[in-house]
Amino acid sequence: MSGSMKLSLKLLVDEEKNRVVFAESDKDFVDILLSFLTLPIGTIVRLLGKKSSLGAMDCLYKSVENLDARYFQAAACKTMLLRPNNPSRVQCEGLALRVDDSEPLVYYKCPRKRYNCGFSSVPGARCPCGQVMEVPFVAMNLDGAEGSDGVFVRGGTSFIVSDDLSVKPVSMGASLALIQKLGIEDGSVLAKRNVELGAEEVLSLLKRSLVSKRPLTDLFLQEPDMIDDAENSLKSIMEVIIQTRVKYRSTATDSKRIDVKLFLSKESDKVVYAEAREDLVDQLFSFLTFPLGSILKLLDKHSSLGCIDNLYESVELLSNSYNYMKFKECSDMLLAPKLAPYFGCDNQLLDIGEMCPQTTKVCHKSCFGLPSATITCLHGVETKCSYEMNPKFQTSGTGTGGGFAKEMMTFMVTDEMEVTPLSPISAVSIINKLMVPINSLEEAQASLGEAEVLNLLRACLTSSTVLSDVFSPNLLTLLHERWCGQHPSKSLL
Repeated sequence: MSGSMKLSLKLLVDEEKNRVVFAESDKDFVDILLSFLTLPIGTIVRLLGKKSSLGAMDCLYKSVENLDARYFQAAACKTMLLRPNNPSRVQCEGLALRVDDSEPLVYYKCPRKRYNCGFSSVPGARCPCGQVMEVPFVAMNLDGAEGSDGVFVRGGTSFIVSDDLSVKPVSMGASLALIQKLGIEDGSVLAKRNVELGAEEVLSLLKRSLVSKRPLTDLFLQEPDMIDDAENSLKSIMEVIIQTRVKYRSTATDSKRIDVKLFLSKESDKVVYAEAREDLVDQLFSFLTFPLGSILKLLDKHSSLGCIDNLYESVELLSNSYNYMKFKECSDMLLAPKLAPYFGCDNQLLDIGEMCPQTTKVCHKSCFGLPSATITCLHGVETKCSYEMNPKFQTSGTGTGGGFAKEMMTFMVTDEMEVTPLSPISAVSIINKLMVPINSLEEAQASLGEAEVLNLLRACLTSSTVLSDVFSPNLLTLLHERWCGQHPSKSLL
């Protein structure tokens, strides 16, 4: 994150109830808030020290950390999941304060000085000549934020940001509406307060925006030990899952599906663990690469994550009603951010796009980073195109797709999203840890389509008992009765 720089922020505070009514700011603070939508989930978990409070995502991230490299399709896959590329990384380098501590965008080339060698955005990928690409270089044909007009929103405009992170252009009408919405009738309880925001505060604000309905109050007015992270109840998650299943009922039986074997506890109505092949593990691991904005789009702005949905809706409002976004492309980066090149996978059932790989120019004297329109290099010799390689391939290649987990492997996935290679001994340990009688275990088959994977994503973000929330026997019975008027058989879905 940016060093010791501080931003000034003006708050209107309700001193009687010790809460922030709204903040008044320029483009710099709003750009920082909106940049949260560009961050991949794996980056958020890493920045928050694996204490993100994002359901089971911390455990999923730790599983990738703990999994031996031999269980991945290629060595670079582990790096891709632990440090996923932000698709708007270059633009975010223009922020006044960056929450992401990643280094500026760097590519890696082969140590051999050959013009037909490839390059990669991930260290450790293979070059067409067989060498590991590990020599860094900066591509000159990538443009960052332009000038001082802001990164996402237009400069020269002031904004008001409510306590629940709804952003609007400054106006007396919008300000009065917020005051009235909070039921404040006596203006004497309102006071102005000036605060400063640094890198540490931005990181805290990121976390609070994901778990709280009043992150500004939490950050500036509350003592840290007085803040409680709201947890979603199983009932609310089940209701959302039911709604999602109804919505996707027509598509859930279409296209590709993923089979998984579940081990249920008849006594506790819990899923103890699942046995799955690499296709399900790819689905789960890929959640770490998803930018937050793309997740909100997939969940139709019903993520149950703090007040981050309000931030997403603010971008829609600023784009459509007010036209305060810098370019249409800025809106797309926030409302429908794509995956970085090659960060998609063949087994992905959710509809999320992937950016096109980069192409740069290189000569036989190893000049990299020349603009793609250039036909001669600094040495006066003709250049040839060098292509970005797919890090997920053991041998070099530029084709899209591939997966993260090793093919033809069987994995064990716990209810809390701990992913390990299948081991009967480990399974017994899990059963004993949960104090589940072995004779109460029941094996069942499930089939996952788009709706089920979407529910897995939602549960991973909001729950620490993911499989039980999505596949618990009682929930499955309820769903089946709503659809068919009868109880399900052992084949659950």
